[in-house]
Amino acid sequence: MSANAASAIECAVLSGAPSVPVIAGTALGLRSPQGEAQPLSALLRADPVLVLRVLRASEALEHPNGLSAARRIDAVIDAGGQALIRAALLDTYQWSSRLGGVPDGFRRYWSHSLLSAETARELSLRCGNSDPDEAYIAGLLLDVAMPLLSNSPPYLNLLAQGHDEFALSGLETAELGVSHAEVAADLLSAGWAGELADALRFHHADAALFHDAPELLRVARAAEELSGGGSGDAMQHAALAHALTGLPMDQLNDAWQTACRRTQSRLDALQLLDPVAPMIAGAPYRPFFEVSPDASFNPANGTDPQQSVLLDLARSGLLAQVLEPSADNDLLRAYRLAGSLLLDLPMPQMLLPAHGETRFAVLDEAGEPGRIQLDLANSGLGDIGQELLRGQPWYCEDARQAARLPISVQRLLRPARGEACLMLPLLGDGRVEALALHRMPVSALSGLRRRAAGLDALAGATARALRTQRVQARNLGELRSSMVEQYAAHSRQLRADLNTPLGLLKHQVKSMRLKMGADSMLESELSVFNDQVIRIDTVLHQFESRPPDISAAAQWTDINQLIEQIMAETDERTFRARSITSELHLDSALPPLHLPLSAMRDIVAALLTVSAEQIGSGGRIAVSSADGVNWNGVLHAEIRIRDFGRGMDAARVAALFASTAGEGQARPTLAHALAQIRALGGSLSCKSAIGQGTVFQLLLPRQTRRRAPAAEQV
Repeated sequence: MSANAASAIECAVLSGAPSVPVIAGTALGLRSPQGEAQPLSALLRADPVLVLRVLRASEALEHPNGLSAARRIDAVIDAGGQALIRAALLDTYQWSSRLGGVPDGFRRYWSHSLLSAETARELSLRCGNSDPDEAYIAGLLLDVAMPLLSNSPPYLNLLAQGHDEFALSGLETAELGVSHAEVAADLLSAGWAGELADALRFHHADAALFHDAPELLRVARAAEELSGGGSGDAMQHAALAHALTGLPMDQLNDAWQTACRRTQSRLDALQLLDPVAPMIAGAPYRPFFEVSPDASFNPANGTDPQQSVLLDLARSGLLAQVLEPSADNDLLRAYRLAGSLLLDLPMPQMLLPAHGETRFAVLDEAGEPGRIQLDLANSGLGDIGQELLRGQPWYCEDARQAARLPISVQRLLRPARGEACLMLPLLGDGRVEALALHRMPVSALSGLRRRAAGLDALAGATARALRTQRVQARNLGELRSSMVEQYAAHSRQLRADLNTPLGLLKHQVKSMRLKMGADSMLESELSVFNDQVIRIDTVLHQFESRPPDISAAAQWTDINQLIEQIMAETDERTFRARSITSELHLDSALPPLHLPLSAMRDIVAALLTVSAEQIGSGGRIAVSSADGVNWNGVLHAEIRIRDFGRGMDAARVAALFASTAGEGQARPTLAHALAQIRALGGSLSCKSAIGQGTVFQLLLPRQTRRRAPAAEQV
């Protein structure tokens, strides 16, 4: 890979490639949607760069590798909320408002990407052995690297020669040493990407090499050919797609016509149709980008100062929402998510204060500070430690600079060749709440320095949230200690008040037994009376040994309301696109349960996603809840999800609950959901038969306290 291409790849997302203006305006509430209002997730999925940024940010969520790309997008939206997505779209809105219209090159690029995505989805639906949502995302991302590579002057020269995409792909390899297909795959190089990354990497490969390739790769290659990214005429495209997918020509034509209609509708809603030069579906795509995204996004390039102030205020307000301290919001995870999505920061290594305000320890696997790794008061650091304590970020630009630092610091940094480190202090109210250590390519530093204001805003918002959380935890600890002391005092008083009556009752029972003898007719009544006295004493001991839980009020979950919310979200994201109808049968007598909301959301969403997978396209899913279901002699709450799809055999059911996904597997599994349910003290069962659909039964404990702290982990 040449230096020019490498530089463009490493800085591309960081520099901020534009997104579809209508998506930004609608998400920010500054535009009224045309036609039927769409949820944020549906809007986001229409933009290749946004989808790429969200998928890269999903690494912060630490989900199992078996999680598909489609579910990762939903997980990021759920974790970060609308505020995070809106913060990511502020720059795009500023860019589009300055231009006053959509540049023709970007219009063509977005139109071609949407056509490829819709074509891939329709082909996948008819082939039946790949996930249509995954195929849609693959088609959308096939050419995502093109606007990113346009940051490189040599690549702009290639685009200026007017080649179609097929010819351009060959020239990219010859001139730059890398094609846009390889760049797109490298941007999703994480282990979870699997077949998705391969679909991007090989979408211009010789079709004769695909005879033993997974279906997703063949579908993506066929979609690229049909949508104008290949060579030859329409008949040759159709013949190649037929050979790749094995679909009869009538089904292939139906898929193509459906994809064209859906694309036309999407482009109209996104205001991307050009009345002067309408898109000709299947015509050769000739990419060009007349506006350099990097220059447009640089705040120093003629931006109105008042507009910049308003933009900074809006970003700060949205970040405060993303990083709001709450019981369900992991602030360090929120920082990782925001840093990746907004600034393309790599996943950091976090250090928290330990033994004073200058010594920091790396978080261990349990999320607790481990052994001390960094002392900012170390004289070997020189001025670096003092700058960090004042809140100034420190950039270690190469291994030679690190080699001049103390060994303990070198062991922490460990920069590789061509790699730099950013040590970002999260300073709040004069105290460094945490240190974030990011490792990145050296070429990424220039783009990051240009966005210093955004970096400062993120660091400041995170520090304020961590400080608030620390103060809340301290106040909560003091309150808990006070309540425990009062509780203990009341327990001692209660024991003192009941000690004499209980002693007299025990003595009276013993005396009556001695007077009446063992064969007395009242022995059974005396035994019952004595048992109840002992029970009172036992309950009193339990009362004395159980401290109060003052945070219990914040842990109740309304299961019925949760099901309604998730069903509405899933309907917008998945069911409508697959023509799936849903039914709800909820038991109004089911009370709120003392269970973690975030874990329950993940579990129910995972079950609904798998049910939708079993249906494919066109079908029905019924969800019900019930109270008082007896399991092992204990009453439980029940959630039952039934799909009327194709059903599964025993091997497929076993694979569904396997602890590890197979290599390249994109279909969702339930191993993580099963682990969460067991941690909550519940159970999950599955009944399925080929041709009869699938039923998932989730039983939840009707408890008033969580069984163990581990139940809160997600």
